[in-house]
Amino acid sequence: MFYRTEYPNNPEAERAVLGACIISKEALGSTIEILRPDDFYDPNNRAVFEILSAMYMSDKPVDFVTVQEEMKSRGLFDRLGGQPFLAELMGRVTTTANAGYHADMIREHAIRRRLIEAGEKIKSMSYQTDRDTKEIIEEAEKLIFEAAQNKSSNEFRKVRDIIGPVFVDIEERQARSGDDIAGFSTGFTDLDAYTGGLQPGSLNIIAARPSMGKTAFAVNIAQFGGGKGNNPTVLIFSLEMPAEQLVLRMLSAESMVDLSMLSKGTFHSSDFNKVREACDVLAKRNIFISDANELSVMDFRTRCRRFKTRHPELSLVIVDYLQLMSSGDKRGTDGRQQEVADISRMLKAAARELNCPVIALSQLSRATEQRTEKKPQLSDLRDSGAIEQDADVVLLMFREDYYSDNENNDMANSNADIRVAKNRNGSTGVFHLTFQREFTRFQNYGDAF
Repeated sequence: MFYRTEYPNNPEAERAVLGACIISKEALGSTIEILRPDDFYDPNNRAVFEILSAMYMSDKPVDFVTVQEEMKSRGLFDRLGGQPFLAELMGRVTTTANAGYHADMIREHAIRRRLIEAGEKIKSMSYQTDRDTKEIIEEAEKLIFEAAQNKSSNEFRKVRDIIGPVFVDIEERQARSGDDIAGFSTGFTDLDAYTGGLQPGSLNIIAARPSMGKTAFAVNIAQFGGGKGNNPTVLIFSLEMPAEQLVLRMLSAESMVDLSMLSKGTFHSSDFNKVREACDVLAKRNIFISDANELSVMDFRTRCRRFKTRHPELSLVIVDYLQLMSSGDKRGTDGRQQEVADISRMLKAAARELNCPVIALSQLSRATEQRTEKKPQLSDLRDSGAIEQDADVVLLMFREDYYSDNENNDMANSNADIRVAKNRNGSTGVFHLTFQREFTRFQNYGDAF
């Protein structure tokens, strides 16, 4: 961090916050949730906040006397100014009620400084003619995103600093009587039972052979998931299908009007109100679609970061499908398997960075077609075993009727086996869904239509 007096800072707010933290444990607790030590511009103020934070985390009493002793034990008492310095901090405080407001002021100045620092780094990188322009843009986007998110990517965190929020999360889950859905509810009862909902930061793979219903399944999760009464923000990258076609499928699933008839405009006039009502429902959903037919790793992360900045409540990202993405590496790779491995690793990193689940659809290899037993296995994931390694959850989709020769099969509902082949934080197994082809809609097995 640069240290220049002309950089955005507010020494009065910093000292007022420190004084309030010494006087009030409640003010200290709330300030720690807002600020981290390097948000303080003045090195002395930063050192004091580090001491106060450590004392708070160790559950030590914090007051004028104990802070002096802590400063002495660290050899900082005289350097920071001793008793006069502490007395001056506390003397600035007329009320601790404004500590949160002052902390927000400090945080805003810190973000501005980080943006300036990011700008300096971007300027320096731009002069490096040996670097690829897209690579520089990717790094620039990352620097700005991290500055705006007020997070440090190089921060080491002690377990005792993490355990508190983890325990609070456990308490909240326990308090939700009978509700085991802690993540993004998929709308499918059995899948939610296996996963507890799609977890923030998780990479979830839905894999199947072409035309098994991968896209329909993922879009159903986007359209009907998120929990009753909620309207989650979902971002869909559709690389295979234009946005209009995807919305037409969603409209069919919502209205329960045959997709082929909607496409041709031959649906019965009695269904018109269903279609209109479905349009009204979909228009209110916070679902966004990007249907560019080319998507590189850099493009994906850049667009997601921009979207997250504008929509911080982002709840789910869907990519349809993984093998249509490119690494964007013009310098060459060690083959397609390595490229897919890079893409898979990036998707996992993006999920963690965005702090929301990512669903990526994936093709299965033709190996399933060559076996008597057609049900897919993890080894059938196409192009790279890295997909299995990076994923938190892998769902393998299989429909027996896909291989049927029955001419009337296209008109019938289909039973789908969904195998939870990998579940990093839960059990594996198989559950069943019913696929209504004409509406491109999956239903919980046994639900009335």
